[in-house]
This record gives sequence, structure tokens and C-alpha cells, in this order.
Amino acid sequence: MSLRFRLALIYTVAFLIALAILGSAIYLVLRQTLTTGIDDELADLAGQIERAVVIRGGDRLDAQHLLDEMFVLSPPTPGQELRAQNIHIHILSTDGRSLASSSLTAETVPLDPAAVAAAASGEDVYQTVRIGGVRLRSRYSPLTINGETVAVVQLSESLSPMMKTIAEFRTLLLAGGILALLGGLIGTWSLTRQALQPVSDLTNRVARIAETGEFNERVPEADEPDEIGRLALTFNALLDRISVMLDRQRTLVADTSHELRNPLMVVRGNLELLAAGLPPEEQRDAARDAIEEVDRMTRLVQDLLFLADADADLAIEHDDVPLEALVANVVEDAQRITTRADGVRTLELTANDPLIIRGDAERLRQLVWNLVENALRYTPAGGTVSVSLRRHGQVAELTVADTGIGIAAEHLPHIFERFYRADTGRSRAVGGTGLGLSIVRQITEAHGGQVRVRSTPGEGSTFTVALPISEE
Repeated sequence: MSLRFRLALIYTVAFLIALAILGSAIYLVLRQTLTTGIDDELADLAGQIERAVVIRGGDRLDAQHLLDEMFVLSPPTPGQELRAQNIHIHILSTDGRSLASSSLTAETVPLDPAAVAAAASGEDVYQTVRIGGVRLRSRYSPLTINGETVAVVQLSESLSPMMKTIAEFRTLLLAGGILALLGGLIGTWSLTRQALQPVSDLTNRVARIAETGEFNERVPEADEPDEIGRLALTFNALLDRISVMLDRQRTLVADTSHELRNPLMVVRGNLELLAAGLPPEEQRDAARDAIEEVDRMTRLVQDLLFLADADADLAIEHDDVPLEALVANVVEDAQRITTRADGVRTLELTANDPLIIRGDAERLRQLVWNLVENALRYTPAGGTVSVSLRRHGQVAELTVADTGIGIAAEHLPHIFERFYRADTGRSRAVGGTGLGLSIVRQITEAHGGQVRVRSTPGEGSTFTVALPISEE
């Protein structure tokens, strides 16, 4: 069942319910109004009879006089006829005996002893009775002379005209309801079709994009900022993200293949040399070179696995980490790589405030290590790398500054991208994988922080990581 049909069905059912409630209310109000009108008419007639009795009967009730004058009863003055052709008048004694009636039909109207007794005690009683197939509305009211109830008046009027009017109205209401329902159904179907047409067009366009794989294509955006317009914007944002992810995936595959090709070639070449039966000293050199390349590939794979896990938000734990102890430990461990074949670098810890970070201790250690190792790698012999950890309000700032070769301004926006190298040849020579700074940014953002860099070619670089401090 399509959404269009379901909406049309829901709207039609709701319209039908509303129409039924409205029609029922009008029907009940009309019926009550007509019934009240008949009751008022009977009440007026009862008053006329009582006044006629007082005028013509004097101080006593004369049944014969009432019978003779039944059709010339006058409300205020003698001589004015009482026109009540559809009303039957029956005068009863207080104990229920018939005294006078306007017609034989009046005497055949069923009497209710309880109603007669209630009227004799001074109450007005209304009832609806049935004679054969005819319904009558009856009123029992007291007839008083000089404040004393001397008789009971039963007035009855046929409800046939009222029922005929109600039946005609019910027929008109039903016919009008059917026409309104059909019109509402057609109108609802047309409106839902018109309203959902942009959704259908949007669905077809997205389905075509998914089928062809042309994720650079975009769906048309509506001019109005309505729900359909926001849906189109959302789809385009999703397509943008998919395009970026696909580009990153293609770049990652290409870069990974390129990064693994050289170490594999080195390993293969050294294995071939070992198989050729070289002298022991050359065999040791070949084996050592092969092991170094294997270690480099291992680091590369580990870094790629971490970045893949971090993209899926699966790699970060959340514990209280004393950051000052972690920084001091990394600086101590990094002292062993300050000396290389070309000379010695100076690594110093200039400040180390006691701070607690909510995060992953292993990943934070990797962040600090990557920054320190990167600084030492690009700092020539005799240079200095300074590490400091300071508190600024609710933010911990880790700064790693070096006096190395620096980074040109055009490279700064890209240095945190995977496999990006400002100087490709020099970077490969110093043994980096091109993923260290990408990992730094990934870990920083996963902890809710930011990383920034400023650098001057020939003077050095300064990396600053700002992390939120855990609430104490």
C-alpha cells in the first residue's frame, strides 16, 4: 500500500468521522428543537384552557360546559377561536375519570395513572406514547380554580409531521454526506498526489544516483525552505559526505599501495641477496635492512588500523588520565632517540602542570609520542625540542616546539592529512609513514580538543594541542 493511498485513506476516514459527528449533532439539535417547540405549544394550550375555565366556569368546574365550549376556548377574551386541529384535549378528574374530550381519538390516548397523580399534585408531566403506528407527545398539567386543582388536562399532539421533517432532513443529510465524502476523497487524493510528487521525484533521482554510482550528482533543491527542501539539502549533504569518503578511500588505497611497494621491494631484494649465498657480513646487513622495512610496514599497518577504528569511533576509552605523568614518561622514553648518526638533539620538559584528562591513556601517549618524535625527526643535530604542559582555565595545553627545518605556509593546511608530506624525499629518508600527524589530529578530536600549528621555514615549528580538563 503506497504512502499516497494511506494518506488519502486516513484523511478520508478522519473526514468521515468528523462528518458523522457533525451530522449527528445537527440531527439531535433539530430533533430536540422540534420536540421543544411541540412542548411549548402544548404548554401554551394548557394555559389557554385554564384561562378559559376561569372566564367561563366561574368558581366551579362544569364538565358539560367544557364539553360544549371545547372549540371556542379563548386565551384572553371571549370569541377568539382556539385553533388546534392536530391537538387532542382530554379533561380528567384528579382520580383519573374522563370528564370531557375534544374527540374520540383523545379518549383513546393511553393514560398514565402516575402522570395523572403527579399532575393532580401540581406538576407538569411530558410523555411520548404510541397508538398503533403513530407517536404522540402528551402533556399532563393541573387545572386549577381559585388556587385549587380541580382537574387534570391531558394534551396530545401527533409527532408525525415532526418525524416526517426529521426523516427528510436525515435523507438530505445522508445524501449530502455521501457527496461530501466523495468530493473529499477525490480532493484528498489529488492533494496528496500533488504534495508527494516532489518526494517521488526526489526518490527517483536518489535511486538513479545509487544505481549509476554518480555520487558527484546532486538532487535539485527546492526554493522554499519546507520539509521537502530540507530533505533535499539533507540528501545533498549525505552525497557530499559519501563523495568525500569515496575520495578518501581511493586516496587511502592508492597511498597505502605506494607506501607498501617500496618496503616490499627492499625486503624482496634483500631476500634474494640472502638466497644468493652472500658472505656472512653482507647477509647480516641484508637481514637487518629487511627487518627494518618489515618494522616500517608493521608501523604503517598499525597506524592505518587505528585510523580506521577511530573513524568508526571504536578506539577511544574514557578514563581519568593524569596527563603530567604521561608527558613526563614520553619525554623520558624519547631521550633515547635524540642521538642519531648525524649528532645529538636536546629534548627538554619546560613545564608540566598536574592535570587530569578524561580519555584514553594509550591514545594520549601515542599523541604525545608522535608530536615529540616528529619534532626530533625534523630537527637537525644541535637543535632543541621543548615540551610543555600548562593549564589555561578548563583547558590543558600541550606544546611541542622545535628549532627544525620548519614548514612552508602553503603546506600548513594539509600536514594533518594522511600520507601528506611537505618534502617527499626528505620525509621518506627520515623514516616516517606520513600518518603521525593524522593520528594526532584524530586522537585530539576524539577527546573533544583541537590541534594547531605555526611554523617558520628554517626556524622551526610549534604544535599546540588543547584538551578539555576533567571536572574535579
